[in-house]
Amino acid sequence: MLIPEMYGKMSARKVRAEMGLGSGPVDIFKIFREKNISYAKKPLRSNISGIFLRKGNVNFVLINSSKTKGHQNFTAAHELYHILFEREQTGSVCTAGIFEQKSLSERCADYFAANFLVPADSLEMELFKRLGNIKRKPDFPDLLYLEALFGVSHSVMLIRLQQIGVLEQDDLCRFKKGIINEAVKYGYDVSLYSPTNEDVIVSDYAEKARILFEEGLISEGKYEELLLESGFEDVLFGEEVQEYEDC
Repeated sequence: MLIPEMYGKMSARKVRAEMGLGSGPVDIFKIFREKNISYAKKPLRSNISGIFLRKGNVNFVLINSSKTKGHQNFTAAHELYHILFEREQTGSVCTAGIFEQKSLSERCADYFAANFLVPADSLEMELFKRLGNIKRKPDFPDLLYLEALFGVSHSVMLIRLQQIGVLEQDDLCRFKKGIINEAVKYGYDVSLYSPTNEDVIVSDYAEKARILFEEGLISEGKYEELLLESGFEDVLFGEEVQEYEDC
C-alpha cells in the first residue's frame, strides 16, 4: 500500500540527489527552467492554486499569482511531482483544501513539495544554528528566518516543524495568525506572505517556434498557429517597440 508521507519524502530525496541539490534551500522556478518546464503566473479569481498540462514531451504549469509568494513556491513544487512521477498523467488542476479530503495523488504531491522545499535534515540544522543548545522552542523571529530562508509560507513551515517533532498542536494555534505584523516588527520582507499578481509567461516555446520558421522548417501559417495555441498572442500582435542606442 502506498503511504503518501513516505513516498513523498523518498521522491523528494531522489530528485534532490539526481540534481545534486544537497539539502539546502532551492529556487523552484530555477529548477523549472533547468528542466525545460514552461510556466506562467497569472492572477486567477478562483481557489485554483495551479494547473499542470502535458503534451508529448512538453510540460506546462500555470501558477495562480493571486496566492501568496510562499504559496506559489509550494504549488510549483507540488506540480513538479506530477510532472516527474506521474508520466501517464496529461494534466491536473490543484486547489487548496483540506488535506485529508485530497486524492492519493494530491497528498503524495503535497508531501513531496514539503520535503523538497524544506528537507528535514536541513531544517534541523538551521534550527540548531538558531537555537544552539538552549532547549527552547522556536518563536516568531525564528519562524520568520526559516520561512525567508526556504521560501515557504508560514503554514508550510509550521507543518514541517510539527512533522519533525519541534512544535505541537498548541504551538500551531499560537503561531497561526499575525505573521505579517510580526514580519514588519522584526524587519523581514513581507512579500513572501503577499500575492504577487504577476502576469508572465516563462518559456522558450516562442523562441523555438521562431527559429523553426526562420530556418524554413515550418510555414508562416504554422508558426502563427503554434503561437496562438500556446497563448503567445503578444508575439504576433504586439506593437513595435522603439529601440534606443544606449539600452
